[in-house]
Amino acid sequence: LITALVAALFGFAGAELGLRHDPNPSEASKVTLNDTINRLLERDVRLAPAQKTAIDAINARYTRQRNGLMANLYMARAQLGGAFSENMSLSDPTKEAISNMQAIVGALQTLTISYIVDIRGQLTPDQRHIYDQKVVEMLMRDTP
Repeated sequence: LITALVAALFGFAGAELGLRHDPNPSEASKVTLNDTINRLLERDVRLAPAQKTAIDAINARYTRQRNGLMANLYMARAQLGGAFSENMSLSDPTKEAISNMQAIVGALQTLTISYIVDIRGQLTPDQRHIYDQKVVEMLMRDTP
């Protein structure tokens, strides 16, 4: 029980520090998806004021949800480190931590697609045509 409490405390501390300081500056300087989508819209699609307002609300919701999931991911990473360090094996706690991380990553992927679809829902058919083409180009370009 004490080990679990200490691991939880360190997991929380690690998540807090991870959210405040990213030791990898190249990661910290990466452009976010909503930055990319917003640049695409500004450059290629003329939005009406009502569309801009609706998209701003979607951006705020997406950012809040993504930040929550990223905090959970940092904590899950700490949980995995703690579980694995206990006996350096693929133990049940390690497997559980891996499953937890997979669920969070899956939730992030679902949130990303939902974000793209929600933005698309604010566009006219002509705007959607341009948006769809640019989003597919972006996804194909960023595929390893």
